[in-house]
Amino acid sequence: MKIRIDHENLALTGPLFAFAVGTLIIGAEYSDISEFVPYWASIFMLITCLFVILGFDNQMTDEEAEAEAEAEANASEEISKSRIYIAILWISAFVFISYFIGLILGSAVYAFCSMYLFGDKKLLPTLLISVLLGCSLFGMFEYVLEKELYMGIFGEMLLEDY
Repeated sequence: MKIRIDHENLALTGPLFAFAVGTLIIGAEYSDISEFVPYWASIFMLITCLFVILGFDNQMTDEEAEAEAEAEANASEEISKSRIYIAILWISAFVFISYFIGLILGSAVYAFCSMYLFGDKKLLPTLLISVLLGCSLFGMFEYVLEKELYMGIFGEMLLEDY
């Protein structure tokens, strides 16, 4: 097995790798409880980036690699641009939703929309997974980490009188 550096994805994985190193360094200065999430998220991101950069995610023979490269060359560049724009739109939609209804509900809504509307998953499992995600996030941050996540503009308006 020959290790090949994935130069095509290096433009994406390189900055992600640098971000993970930076997060690891900055997160090391946090208290024990606060450093848990950034530390392990950074470790996971570093391992994933190295996995992709070193080409372990795409092990194939030379003939298969050439055939895939030829197929990619024939693919329309508009498809890849549209996928990038859709990804930017999805991230922007998550930020917009979270700004108004908070991170926990925003994450549940985002998960539901991505699975049901674009993943073509069935309604009941999608609802169940979205609700479990929201409950898991709430439980983890509220009770385990004892940190309050952003409630959103509507949440702050509702709790303003209390």
